[in-house]
Amino acid sequence: MHELALAREAVRLVARDAARRGCRQVTKVKLRFGELTAVLPEAMSMAFTCASRGTLLEGAQLDITTVPARARCSCCGVEFQPEEWLLLCPRCHTPGARLLSGREMEVVSYEGK
Repeated sequence: MHELALAREAVRLVARDAARRGCRQVTKVKLRFGELTAVLPEAMSMAFTCASRGTLLEGAQLDITTVPARARCSCCGVEFQPEEWLLLCPRCHTPGARLLSGREMEVVSYEGK
């Protein structure tokens, strides 16, 4: 379950920044994951609850956004949503398109008091 490692890192990053800004409690955290990261929102939510215990983030609401995968064919330039890691262009069938999105793992924002 790589969600626990990701949740721990998100908690660490947010807690450090919130403490530096004098925040006493974080009430909401927004995360963004690309669909190709294989992060399961339900598993991430459970992992976040565990990772945030005893920190400024304990009890914070978690908002997870999933970014769809997008790719651009290096041959014909068409943008498409890949069906698999091969990144096969649906127009010209050339493999190896450039991935534009879908691998994001970001702390977007947080709210606190």
